Amino acid sequence: MKVKKSGEKSKSTVLKTVSRIIIKKKNKPIKNNDEEELVEKTEETEVKPYTRGLIYIGHLPHGFFEEEMRDYFSQFGIVTRVRIARSKKTGKSKGYGYIEFQDPAVAEVTAKTMNGYYMCGRNLKARYIPSENVHKGFFSGKAWSETFHPKINHRVKALKKQDLPQSEEKYKKNMKRKMGQLSAIEEKLKKAGVKISLKNVVVHKPL
Repeated sequence: MKVKKSGEKSKSTVLKTVSRIIIKKKNKPIKNNDEEELVEKTEETEVKPYTRGLIYIGHLPHGFFEEEMRDYFSQFGIVTRVRIARSKKTGKSKGYGYIEFQDPAVAEVTAKTMNGYYMCGRNLKARYIPSENVHKGFFSGKAWSETFHPKINHRVKALKKQDLPQSEEKYKKNMKRKMGQLSAIEEKLKKAGVKISLKNVVVHKPL
């Protein structure tokens, strides 16, 4: 009969305990704290039902913009919001938009009345949008216009960035690029029979 040493017995017991812990960790599902917090927040936030009336208006004539739409459709009832779909590049109207009324019943009547209505050479298309199909995207963000749209915003940001004080390194880099452009123009003029030097242009150094 073999007798196990106490050291070997304790060693085997430790190994078994460690292996059990590893197996438990593998089988234990990993909880994502972010997901749990998101679920809790979603449960706490109650989605309010949409109680107003929204209609789609298509085939809008040119010049019939937000203010004109609000003034015209106010004859049917209280208009709470107006939005015309506009181009991201130019800010011009795409020819359709949305009108929100305080009373859903008024919106339904307006859609039926204005669908096919002849205005400024166009037959309007009007459709009532059920409350279950309404989402935040219809009126999200600031309304665009011909004086306010992404292209103008990007241009303003670029001009502000251009007006910022330049470092010496950036100044030299820009001057090198501009001198190269002037050299290319000189070559084109030279081939056309015009001899002129553009490199003597006075360039101001950064402040």
